[in-house]
Amino acid sequence: MEKELAQFIEDLEFGLRTTDRAEDRKLYETYLAYAACIFSKVILKAPLDELHKAIDTNEKLWGNTWLVDPVQAKHPDSYKKFKELAGYRGYGAT
Repeated sequence: MEKELAQFIEDLEFGLRTTDRAEDRKLYETYLAYAACIFSKVILKAPLDELHKAIDTNEKLWGNTWLVDPVQAKHPDSYKKFKELAGYRGYGAT
């Protein structure tokens, strides 16, 4: 689970570093900040309901924002796999 989350974070950082769109840089920074919150819950072994609430918050963020020109991720399915391994059933299920 940690590996998949780390791959997702690496992809976000790669996007931040390589995007040509100034408006996307701010979003990548925000996505990285939210991913860090999720990462801390995983590392500190927070209760699953807390982890799922953090994932919910991240899902809301992604649902209400969009990148103008997304950078191709190296591990495009890593976040989806992380959510599966975390037992996340979807927004509103917590």
